[in-house]
Amino acid sequence: MKRFFVVFGVLLTLHGWGLAATKEGQKKSTDADADTEASTMIESVDIPTADILDAGTYSTSFRFYSEGGLMSRLLIAPFRRINLGLSFDVQRLIGSGDPHMINPAIHLKIRAFDGTDVLPALALGYDGQGYLYQESTKHFLHDRRGLYFVGSHEILLPDLEIHAGVDVPDVEDAKVFGFVGSTYRITSAFAFLLEYDNIRKAPENRVNIGGRFWIMPSFNVDVAARNVGRKGIDGAERIVRLNYVGNFPF
Repeated sequence: MKRFFVVFGVLLTLHGWGLAATKEGQKKSTDADADTEASTMIESVDIPTADILDAGTYSTSFRFYSEGGLMSRLLIAPFRRINLGLSFDVQRLIGSGDPHMINPAIHLKIRAFDGTDVLPALALGYDGQGYLYQESTKHFLHDRRGLYFVGSHEILLPDLEIHAGVDVPDVEDAKVFGFVGSTYRITSAFAFLLEYDNIRKAPENRVNIGGRFWIMPSFNVDVAARNVGRKGIDGAERIVRLNYVGNFPF
């Protein structure tokens, strides 16, 4: 955790530069760039939001996690209200250990309702990607989200949003889990991320905290701590994620 806050502090010192770069990028951006920027908060640290990519755009992310692991994901928006994606997870890609490729996982999100001043926006989807694969058990330490339903709504302050939902990792098992979180875009170049995930049994609940730094409207960097307050054997870790959103050239 100390290392996380050191990295977090360093990025905060770059906040002024990021803000200036973002303002400059906004001056030069086209209308399509503006749409892209508005579509970047499709998730918090781990939990999904009800936001989706705009039609004709795509998103790529590269998540660096424990022991040199790298998880990459591609999301596309071929139609309005629908996002499709595929993620790839490689353990020990960075470092001296033998790399291990894990089976790819699929993603799907459908925006069901845009929301109003009173009612939240709603989305349903499927996320087949788990976290921290254990070769000894052939299972993820943190299971996939599976089928989920999420609502998002702005409260109290501009750009302060609450996200809450339920998920069923295994349809056959039919156990229902909950999640709730908040994203607060404090400035155009920085957002604070906080979430309470995997809510069912207290020992297995997870608190994740992080920050999102916009280097330019279409590119941002997440620095986060997962499973805060737990030991590494329970899946506590620090992650860095690079996120890019772009437009298809047609």
